Amino acid sequence: MAGKDIKKGVIKGILKLSLILGCGFVLLFLLKSIVPGPTEDGYRFFPLIGSRVWVWIIAQLHLNFAAFVLGVPIFAVTMEFLGWRRTDERLDRIAYDFTKLFTLAYTLTAIMGAILMVSLPLLYPRFIGHMMKILGPTWWAYILFMYGEVFVCYYYFYSWHRMKERKGLHVLIGVLLNVMGGILLLVTSSWVGYMTTPGGVSETGELLNRWHAINTYMWIPLSLHRLFANVVFGAGIAAAYAAFRFITAATEDEKAYYDWMGYTSAMISIGFSLILPGIGYLLGVEIYSFNEQMGIQLMGGFYAWLWVMQAILIGAILFLVNYYLWISLNKMPGGERYFRYVKFLFIVVFLGYIIWLTPHSVALSLEEARRIGSYHPALGKLGVMASKNTAVIVSYMATFISFAIFRMSNKEPTVSWARAGHILRALIIVVSSVVVLGIGVYSYMVPSVTRVRVLSPIQFGIFFLAILALYILDSRMYKNARIIGEPRWGKMPERSQYALIGITVTFTWLMGMMGYMRSGGRMYWHVYGIMKDTSPDAYLPAHGVAAVIVTTVTLLFFFMIASVFWSVMKLEKFSEKRRSD
Repeated sequence: MAGKDIKKGVIKGILKLSLILGCGFVLLFLLKSIVPGPTEDGYRFFPLIGSRVWVWIIAQLHLNFAAFVLGVPIFAVTMEFLGWRRTDERLDRIAYDFTKLFTLAYTLTAIMGAILMVSLPLLYPRFIGHMMKILGPTWWAYILFMYGEVFVCYYYFYSWHRMKERKGLHVLIGVLLNVMGGILLLVTSSWVGYMTTPGGVSETGELLNRWHAINTYMWIPLSLHRLFANVVFGAGIAAAYAAFRFITAATEDEKAYYDWMGYTSAMISIGFSLILPGIGYLLGVEIYSFNEQMGIQLMGGFYAWLWVMQAILIGAILFLVNYYLWISLNKMPGGERYFRYVKFLFIVVFLGYIIWLTPHSVALSLEEARRIGSYHPALGKLGVMASKNTAVIVSYMATFISFAIFRMSNKEPTVSWARAGHILRALIIVVSSVVVLGIGVYSYMVPSVTRVRVLSPIQFGIFFLAILALYILDSRMYKNARIIGEPRWGKMPERSQYALIGITVTFTWLMGMMGYMRSGGRMYWHVYGIMKDTSPDAYLPAHGVAAVIVTTVTLLFFFMIASVFWSVMKLEKFSEKRRSD
């Protein structure tokens, strides 16, 4: 009976995808016969909001869902593996809950992808024709692996209970699912990489080398950045789901489980977010290496103030993360010992936030500009990347310390070298912070190319080495530690769960805004330097317009993801009723 259920589930998933894609192709042919033909420049126009805004909304929704269904399986399979090796039913349950989420979300991902698939060739036929000519084989590979991923995903979900005694094989199926997801990510990143930093073509857009058109400056850095961002985003959505279930839970056991689920998801999201600034910096370096003018366009000029907006959002995320960790000390026996450090961590994060928020240039009247020049004599120095890189690294270090304090708050080390370990921890924190600050100050005294290519990577390297050393030290020092008391899961105020939801909403909005910036780096080009955008939409939208569109997309996404949460809850009730019958 179970085998039939698995077969039915897999067939249902493949048929669902085929139906969605089939409807997309049928709709494309119908619209082509109804909508007026393309203009001389090769464009059709979407009514009311325009082609660019329509594609922007659909593409961002598709990317949000794709990030979710590519990110969540990574740690779902990891949790299943850990639960299997440790014989921990709780880890297995959380892995299954994550699997339910991303399996149900696949349908909405496919629907958004099908709408995008119809919209692009209909509204931008000449551009899609060029992309098919240059990267056509990758589009067919995408469809092939998409079907493979859906097959494996539904098999992985529906075989969960039947393969309970064959966990090793089931984990391997989950690994295969993630491999296929990674290949899809690489394929789609090659498209964006070619559009932004094209290679392998002549100046007139004729194909010279397809591999060079795929392996562009941006391909690998963008793929890495998207991979880690997807995990952060997916874990954040899972944390928001757990927070919602915590708030609506009817029993103490449910509250305890969803409190633990929210904490686990949030820590995965926070842990991977620590890597994002370094990879984002690497992506920026590659863009500069390809074309300095594009780098200047992204880091200054029209987009300069968006980095201030980014600082506001990331600063808000860091404050919410730290707030969640600080308030979580209340459920840890012995956590009150560390309350006295919270105010110092708050000051560090707050000062980093202020520096990160400081713009390089401000709006001045002619008289003010004559008196003080283009830049404020004091604050102007805090507006450059030398100070901002330093501020963000120190802020992330403070956030990691908040996490480390929470991990060890209910433990007392029993190793003989505990006192030396505490001293060594303090030295790592102080020395690494002083060195990072020193490099930040020295960055003002060297050419920008030296700062970009040498000093800033060293700063990030010191940060990563420091948190790695702290993690290893604490793991060794607190191994076999005396447990003061077990965490009181579920004993959290509801405001802590709103912090988790706030982190996810803010990060979703930030993803949309960063996508606007990355696409805007091409300015009025479909493919930078190769194929111009000559449509009426070939302009950079004002920041206010972009903010309205990104906010609309964020609201639509959370409305749709709420339907996934509702479907999961209905599925659980149906399963319980089926078992009782």
